[in-house]
Amino acid sequence: MIENLNSKKFKDAVKKLTSTSMGTENMGPFLYSLIKFVRPHRVLEVGGGLTTIYILAALKEIFDLENKENSGNISDYNPDYRNKEYYNLKHPEYCLHSFDNFQHPKTSANHVEKIAKDLGYSSLLKFWNDDYKNLPNLLPKEEQDFDLIWCDLGSLLDYIYQRNLLFPLLSKRIGSYIIFHSTVSNVHGLAFITKLKLEISQGRLPDFEIISFLEPHKTAQNSCTIIRKASGLSDRIYSERP
Repeated sequence: MIENLNSKKFKDAVKKLTSTSMGTENMGPFLYSLIKFVRPHRVLEVGGGLTTIYILAALKEIFDLENKENSGNISDYNPDYRNKEYYNLKHPEYCLHSFDNFQHPKTSANHVEKIAKDLGYSSLLKFWNDDYKNLPNLLPKEEQDFDLIWCDLGSLLDYIYQRNLLFPLLSKRIGSYIIFHSTVSNVHGLAFITKLKLEISQGRLPDFEIISFLEPHKTAQNSCTIIRKASGLSDRIYSERP
């Protein structure tokens, strides 16, 4: 049986993965809603745990919904708004590649595969108990492009490494996103996003946009920064008015 967010089984699984020091109690539902909004097909996660299950839940819901839509069923929005370009596009299969080497002392990532199986999400998950820096050697070349990337591994050196390794892997199909955790109220994160803002404003990252969100009630693990790459379907004009 496939579980949804309202089921007792899902809520119990979330409790097992929640850590008060990881700061993802709101990020998980945030990613879930964002994924349902932007409909990425191939997703990459650097640092697994609670967010892994929310990402999988969203991907499973979109997967089931699009199967219905492609069979001619009415969706949950006005069918007059349906974008034929999106449905005719050659999408990759829905999949989450999640990397975690279990080195964090408070990690819950070592429970992810079993919980994903229990909830019925295993077919959407490729879990790599490895360093994300080995990604180019582990994934087939044709799978090294992603509609959404979530990075929950932060030090200034990691941020810089992720920027250099992962930005080139953002897909051009429908527009793509890379999200960094804990960026706003610490020296490492601020140094990184300040440099990104400068690169964007100077035109060295054309077609990129950036925005950050802060949880003001917390002093740590309290923020995220989203960078959007406008390309593909997200770079079109479909109507004159909203």
